[in-house]
Amino acid sequence: MDNNSVDMVLTDIPYDCVNRPSNGLRNLDKGDADPLNFDLTEFCKELYRICKGTIYIFCSYHQTAEMRAVFEQLKCSIRYCVWEKTNPSPMNGQHVWLSSIESCMFIKKPGAPFNEHCKSSVWRETVERSIKDHPTPKPVLLMKRLIEASSNPGDTVFDPCMGSGSVGLACKMSGRNFIGCDVNPEYVANAIKRINNLDLDSNPWLKKLQKRNKSTV
Repeated sequence: MDNNSVDMVLTDIPYDCVNRPSNGLRNLDKGDADPLNFDLTEFCKELYRICKGTIYIFCSYHQTAEMRAVFEQLKCSIRYCVWEKTNPSPMNGQHVWLSSIESCMFIKKPGAPFNEHCKSSVWRETVERSIKDHPTPKPVLLMKRLIEASSNPGDTVFDPCMGSGSVGLACKMSGRNFIGCDVNPEYVANAIKRINNLDLDSNPWLKKLQKRNKSTV
């Protein structure tokens, strides 16, 4: 990919820390969606090279220090952001605090658009339940919000770990172009089918958003 060839990157990298035997309540084996099979520092440098605007990387908390070191050296604006799950799994809730947050690094180049002003870096959104063929789908409505916050209609958004296709679905809803790839061809095929079949006039995510907006009026 050429230098500065996309306007925004939004991706969910393998956390490299989730897979372990199931406890019976929750599936803790995410298969090939969890192991990190690339050099994280070089990956970050490549995203910086091809992106002219803003980069969002969902990650595990122990990956944030390495990524921050890369982007600080590249003189980017950085924020540590958190997705707060409004419906987390109740696993071991009687013994410890629920696992209800995930980390996201926000990296912004000079001049990149930002369309949400004075908003918290803690984002509240439900866990994605409607996508069944991927172990770790990100919420489509949260992806839509981030895309609209950090790009403009007609811009191109890239997801190098596209997984379930949540970013592509959100781009289609938001009037952005989408480029996605993944090492798992089955994920790619399912994501392409899901994106192509999305009806913009009637889809469950926009209906959910409309219902939510009505309840807050």
